[in-house]
Amino acid sequence: MLISLRFGGLCLLSLAAGAVQAERLLSVDQTHVSAGQPLVVTVAEASAAADALPDVLDARIEIGEQRLVVALTASDAQEGAVRRYQFEWPREVLGLSVLRLADDSPSRVLLVAERVGWAAGEDPVVRMSGVATPGDEASTPEPALSFNEPMYFLLGANGGASARFQLSFKYRLFDHDGAIVRALPALDGLHFGYTQTSLWDLSSHSAPFRDTSYRPSLFYQWAVPMVPQSRHRLNIRAGVEHESNGREGSQSRSINIAFAQADWRYRLGDGLSHVGLEPRVWGYLEKSDNPDIHRYRGYGELGLRAGRDDGWLAKVKLRRGKAGVGSTQVDVSYPMRQSIFSAVGAFVHLQYFDGEGETLLDYGQSRLPQFRIGVSIVR
Repeated sequence: MLISLRFGGLCLLSLAAGAVQAERLLSVDQTHVSAGQPLVVTVAEASAAADALPDVLDARIEIGEQRLVVALTASDAQEGAVRRYQFEWPREVLGLSVLRLADDSPSRVLLVAERVGWAAGEDPVVRMSGVATPGDEASTPEPALSFNEPMYFLLGANGGASARFQLSFKYRLFDHDGAIVRALPALDGLHFGYTQTSLWDLSSHSAPFRDTSYRPSLFYQWAVPMVPQSRHRLNIRAGVEHESNGREGSQSRSINIAFAQADWRYRLGDGLSHVGLEPRVWGYLEKSDNPDIHRYRGYGELGLRAGRDDGWLAKVKLRRGKAGVGSTQVDVSYPMRQSIFSAVGAFVHLQYFDGEGETLLDYGQSRLPQFRIGVSIVR
């Protein structure tokens, strides 16, 4: 196969072309790499007057329009103008890839990244969330239509068989490069969001839906700038949201709120493990259908999370109203298989809920604690 010729001639041409203008040249000893395994690269200084090569260098993996920054760590001392580095190839980056130094040196190499169960003829795969160097997520633009809150289908049996499922998405209203954003850059982060959560009573006659909450929202979202290679990431969201259960008469429930929330995450040593906080506060703009709902839902909630992007993830959501009334929700998930569609995959999902207001209809009632198990595609 043509790719299996190890790209020797192409690499030499790349080095020769870059030597005139690049200060650093890049080469590898192999053209095939196993995803999740170390790759050794050699960096050479082309300028005799250049400084010593550092212990850590940034490099960039490119697949089509995708860009992913990785950190090269020196594996030995510098010998003359040459030093060897290594890094672990991201597990979810597969296919024909270009590796180059992040300082935009012309020198680059071609590699084929593979793993067991993936055929080299398949389309390239890049799951940017979870494999990017901490702080580099913002370099990959989010698509206009994307996921919002977790999406799952869960089953439980405490007090009768029931199911809970949720669908959620958001849509960026203006294109990053469109004329409107160029004229008014502040509109770049304006989104429409929609989340629907249903409780399905499977044990009653005809298996009716106990209640469904519909939550359209309009909000502005932006990423707080961080220093390069920071392990911190902070996104802020603020806007308005309507929530109702679509019923009439005495069973009608609805609220309108203005809200603000933060999503802070800190990447741990390997870049895949993280911890995070997700506080959210709100004020009621209208609640005539349920004037005392603030006693049970309060004015804010706190989310906690910890886990790995390629492994288990635990999330806790705490909500408190007056006199300690409120709810606690715990979600734990684990991948059933490797992700093959961006950030989408199948996860075993466990959920525990205890307290008031699992549905909008019963916002002031406490039912039996619920433990459910099922599958999620976004967590």
